Amino acid sequence: MINERTKRLREKMEKRKATICAQRAVLYTQSFQQTEGEPYILRKAKAFAYTLEHMTIYIEPDSLIFGNQASQNFAAPIFPEYSIQWVIDELDTFAKRSGDIFYIDEKIKEDLRSIAPYWKGHTHEDRVNAHITDSIRMAEKQGVLHRGGISMSGDGHIVPDHETVLKQGFRTIINTAKRKLKENLSDEQLAFYQSVIVSLEGALTFFKRYGKLAQELAISETNPIRKQEYENMSTMALTMMEQGARSFYEAVEVTYMIHVLQMIESNGHSFCYGRFDQYIYPYYQKDLESGVITSKEALEIITHMFIMNSSLNKVRPYGHTKFSQGYPLYSNLVVGGLKPDGTDGTNDLTYLCIEAMHQCRLSEPNFSARYHVQSPRSYLRACAQLIRTGCGMPSMFNDEVVAKGIMDLGIPKEDALDYCPIGCVETGVPGKYGHRATGMTYVNWGKVLEIMLHDGKDPNTGICMLKGRSKDTYDQLWNEWKRYLKFYSDISVACDAICDESLEIYDADPLASCFIQNSMKLGKTLKQGGCKYDVISQSNIGPSVVGNSLYTIKKLVYEDHTLTWEQLLNAMDENWQSEESMRIRNKILRLPKFGNDIDDVDKIVADVFDSYLELLPSYHTIRQDKGPEVSCYTMSTSNITSYVPNGFVVGATPDGRMAGSPLNEGCSPTQGTDQTGPTALINSVSKLPNVRVAAGQLLNMRLSPQTLAGDANLERFIDFLIVSAKKGIYHNQFNVVSSQELKEAQKDPEKHTDLIVRVAGYCAQFVSLMPEAQNAIIARTENIL
Repeated sequence: MINERTKRLREKMEKRKATICAQRAVLYTQSFQQTEGEPYILRKAKAFAYTLEHMTIYIEPDSLIFGNQASQNFAAPIFPEYSIQWVIDELDTFAKRSGDIFYIDEKIKEDLRSIAPYWKGHTHEDRVNAHITDSIRMAEKQGVLHRGGISMSGDGHIVPDHETVLKQGFRTIINTAKRKLKENLSDEQLAFYQSVIVSLEGALTFFKRYGKLAQELAISETNPIRKQEYENMSTMALTMMEQGARSFYEAVEVTYMIHVLQMIESNGHSFCYGRFDQYIYPYYQKDLESGVITSKEALEIITHMFIMNSSLNKVRPYGHTKFSQGYPLYSNLVVGGLKPDGTDGTNDLTYLCIEAMHQCRLSEPNFSARYHVQSPRSYLRACAQLIRTGCGMPSMFNDEVVAKGIMDLGIPKEDALDYCPIGCVETGVPGKYGHRATGMTYVNWGKVLEIMLHDGKDPNTGICMLKGRSKDTYDQLWNEWKRYLKFYSDISVACDAICDESLEIYDADPLASCFIQNSMKLGKTLKQGGCKYDVISQSNIGPSVVGNSLYTIKKLVYEDHTLTWEQLLNAMDENWQSEESMRIRNKILRLPKFGNDIDDVDKIVADVFDSYLELLPSYHTIRQDKGPEVSCYTMSTSNITSYVPNGFVVGATPDGRMAGSPLNEGCSPTQGTDQTGPTALINSVSKLPNVRVAAGQLLNMRLSPQTLAGDANLERFIDFLIVSAKKGIYHNQFNVVSSQELKEAQKDPEKHTDLIVRVAGYCAQFVSLMPEAQNAIIARTENIL
């Protein structure tokens, strides 16, 4: 049962409208104008503190949780130090988008136009563009590479060491930084510690402002219950983090506020909560046993914290928005799973969090669950019951596979067992990983395939960067694929380095950095090498399309000799439109496809994965040998909605896919090609090198609502989860919604604002997505167990 005020708060977030806020941009500009000549990181810290002191703050009337990122609910701040020109260019089109619409008034436009000249030529985007090579630009024109956020915004993708921060408080970190200032330091270290102090003092001032606001609200409040709540908020906020968290309520509030602070400091995304039920549990247990709180009161606090995540927002250029539809923040919060000592971590708070998500049922936080074959069945049942509601959560992570992959990177077992999702499905160690477990340069494998098949010449642009070689045998074809993949992967890694070198300057984040182990010890931000583990990956899109296509060629051209290269390429180039081309396509569509437990095609998809994995040992981050104990590249198939726009630029492919249609998502089959049931699907995925895809392997399934209806079906689904774990499936997530309901939502979006769908590694309001993304979800196979 959800109480009335929680219901009101939830409905407010469901019906909210996205707007643009200029406050941060104006305040940062004012501060930067006063700090010319100082170290950039210190200028950032001073601007951060200045903004926290002067920005508008408010407390939602029904909420037990306070903390706002912008001047009003669901407003997106602007971050001019990262990029500004695209904002000015799109001021008059924000409200005209086909998805992720933002409303903006004329006063906000005027404010943003007034500060733009100050930043011209002095942003992260400007620096990246000044250093981008011709080869990167040509690959981008071809549609192979997409830089997206790494070239115009902050990194995010980070999980603080919540346990330590909650225990120590901010004042302890400030005092540590002050002691460090007395040591023999480099200029870089000196500026870092000074910036930590400025940032955390600014945060403490920010908290005190809420304390004073709550005092004022308490004076005017006539409802005695709400009046007492405001007084409690005031008492807490006035001294919050001057010491460690003193109660369950304060621990939850601080955890949320750290999230908000990170989102004000940087316009990255995927600022995540990590293993919330593990580090908050001691506070819950203590307060419950001492009678300070009841489980019902704790549930309401957690639910409000979950709901308040939907008051936050981020705006991206429309070109990049197409790659990440649905106003996503990817604020992952995970429950359950093994503890570092190898015992199961399920506790009472785990179940409260699941119930809170039942009551919340919004797209944020991105709720996930860790599990293993020995997880309590009651826990798996609770997860299954939430999945059955159709909210797309929780996303399920297999402890054995994920931890093994992280350990194989050279990370100790106890840390690997403490992993959490970071953003979508990328995984890492909370409080010890740096930025970007995934999400560096996006690489369109479907486009690499198309260019390779056309002997190096992109059919759309005519650009040829690598000339083709003989493909008289399948072995030669396979070697060509590997040659082209390496060629473009080399370019993408060079692109990563250019963006990283710029982010080291412009994404200086002393507040976020000081919450990660080793940063305070080394006196470095994460981008400088201040993290314990520096593991990054790119977003690789379309492995199933590539594998299915190579199988088609192998079978029809090289083995059966029923199709010539000329016939295949002609049919593809005309997008299967002629009578002869349609005949060829029909023959192709009858061939096996990945996702149906057919070894011949599944093996080739696995080969495609291996062709990339074998390249990774030769790639290094710019932070290697600069501080992190582990620094390396790994692989991820977390590609958000990019599989849709990446498909726009890829012509017809040999698997029968039409030109411009989506590629496959993550390691999932191409939409609608898995036709033999969910067991066959996980059998196919189990043949992939899942344990080596150590930054996240994304599998997305859609189930018929009837499949989970009733107790017997729910138990069958739990068995399916357990079998998936035994088969080595890295991760699985589910949409439990019918095609009919999705189509009805397309026709009448105002009546379906409560429809939350699993888009990729995150959830979103279905009606907020552009039509192409909606259609891609509808095209997924509706499975029945």
